Amino acid sequence: MAVAWSLLLRGGTLIDGTGTPRRRADVAVEGERVVAVAPSLAGAADRVLDVAGRVVAPGFIDMHSHSDLFYFGCPSAESKIRQGVTTEVVGMCSFSQAPLRPDQHALVEGWVGGIGMTPDLKWETFGQYLDALRSVRPSVNVVHLVGHGALRIAAMGFEARPAGADDLRAMERLLGDAMDAGAWGFSTGLVYPPSAYANTQELIALARSMRSRHGFYFSHVRGESAMLLDSIAEAIRIGDEAGVPAQIAHVKASGRENWSKLEGALGLIDDARRRGVDVAGDVYPYNAGSTKMDNLMPAWAHEGGMAKLLERLTDRAARKRITDECLVAGERWGTVSQGGVGFDQIFIAACRRRELEGLNLAQLASQTGRAPAETLMDLLLEEKCAVGMVSFSQSLENVAKVLAHPALMIGSDSIPLFEGEGDKPGKPHPRCYGTFPRVLSEYARERKLFSLETAVHKMSGMPAQRLGLRDRGVVREGAVADLAVFDAATVKDESTYPDPHRYPSGIPYVIVNGRVAVDGGRLVGPGAGRVLAPPR
Repeated sequence: MAVAWSLLLRGGTLIDGTGTPRRRADVAVEGERVVAVAPSLAGAADRVLDVAGRVVAPGFIDMHSHSDLFYFGCPSAESKIRQGVTTEVVGMCSFSQAPLRPDQHALVEGWVGGIGMTPDLKWETFGQYLDALRSVRPSVNVVHLVGHGALRIAAMGFEARPAGADDLRAMERLLGDAMDAGAWGFSTGLVYPPSAYANTQELIALARSMRSRHGFYFSHVRGESAMLLDSIAEAIRIGDEAGVPAQIAHVKASGRENWSKLEGALGLIDDARRRGVDVAGDVYPYNAGSTKMDNLMPAWAHEGGMAKLLERLTDRAARKRITDECLVAGERWGTVSQGGVGFDQIFIAACRRRELEGLNLAQLASQTGRAPAETLMDLLLEEKCAVGMVSFSQSLENVAKVLAHPALMIGSDSIPLFEGEGDKPGKPHPRCYGTFPRVLSEYARERKLFSLETAVHKMSGMPAQRLGLRDRGVVREGAVADLAVFDAATVKDESTYPDPHRYPSGIPYVIVNGRVAVDGGRLVGPGAGRVLAPPR
């Protein structure tokens, strides 16, 4: 008997997200659910998509994103959804826009400066923030954590000291309130003040306090360069002693002198998993990172927030101390986050003075006639720290190793969102537009690092299983119809470092909660994404 469906994808090759081999299958959708998967489905549908010669896969899940800082200005999230992404995990690296004390707006605005967004903070509680997020109807589904930095600022400001008992109780209360409102756990960014000011015991206590709510601990670890092994061990310890799942962000070894440490870091993860510790991680497919340029300043310089940092940048003695600590052999800049990196490998990604975007610090120093270290501090002072950067600190060989690791899934670590065509500000990291198609094209098709089935699994079923999203990340009867359709032979990331504002090719259709969101390669609205509730 013929059955009418709302949507039928006919003639495609199904890679279902479980890692099992591809197969020929039609996929029928009714409402927001997949209702039939079979080699051939006969029947009428409100719309039939001819996907012959293309792959039908689960919508991709970005396990590590900073899009939450941009949804209010760009709810379409076009630069993300056109990659095939249907769900993002956000609130990463200690950053979230709530909870927020009314008297701390300036402090928080300075804290998130340098990433190309202007916060419009109209809430106090995490629940109020999530209500505001729902009202703008993002085009993607959202899994939201609360940032440890936000908890710490709300509880004790920007003070560089251990949390006292009252401080810890306040953070535990704020974390509990956030999780009751819909947060999935909390994240740390232990290279970003004020999160960097926390000791291990504070983080174990906070993590333990959310165990009864089944929360996740996501960590940008304390150091990804010389301190890498101790930092990975710390993240594992926090999850183990607190009894919560630990997710290690963008696993890497930064700085040439630290590249050899990667095997040891992966070994620590493997050993912990063999002991039964619930630890995994994520990775992006590039050898450059991107963050706020003020993160090149040591943690002590940030105490008190951006205003205090700017004061220190006007002080000759403070600048000398910063230079003495961070300048390596007179020609590189070294931090606990990224190791020693040449000034010619640190590029301006976002800046009010658009003529500087795309320049590296060595080029800017040549233009100004100042030493590179002084040029860096001058720029931060002149732009009030509102500068974003892209920096090359990793080995391509190591990128392949972490991508292939069986416990690591894909997370873009992307910061801005963009929409539409034409001129756009900044020289953002290409991962904003290209992370997921790059895994499919560069690493599965071209380098054959893993099969296409494994690539899809790392971007769908694996993160869904990690998060407990039982009805997403796979294509089967009864699952939510989050789907990505791509051409395995042509899918490609088109975004480059010199020319980043380019959407990928070879992804004609993306479906979110049963609604076609990308149609023939073009974004169509309105947004069908949801703020997802934790499965407690």
